[in-house]
Amino acid sequence: MRGLLADPTSLLAKACGADGYTLDQHLLMLILDALRTANWMRSRDGQKGRNRPKPVSPLARKKGRRIGRTTRSPQQVAAYLASIGPPRKSVT
Repeated sequence: MRGLLADPTSLLAKACGADGYTLDQHLLMLILDALRTANWMRSRDGQKGRNRPKPVSPLARKKGRRIGRTTRSPQQVAAYLASIGPPRKSVT
């Protein structure tokens, strides 16, 4: 079982949350993303803030998606969520 968990392409590892890439592959993709971004920043497109390269690594991609829109302030949204949800634990 440990062998199957160690192999990121196994069905058991994928069921436990693995994405099918090894640690080495993740690091190489993150290095590639950093190099592409650095080269883009030195280009004319980067200086003008357009045509930013898309990340290759699944770790660098944004999680989730935004659904809907609101005209309320962040404080109003936080107050509303606090009124309907469980109480938040304060970190002190």
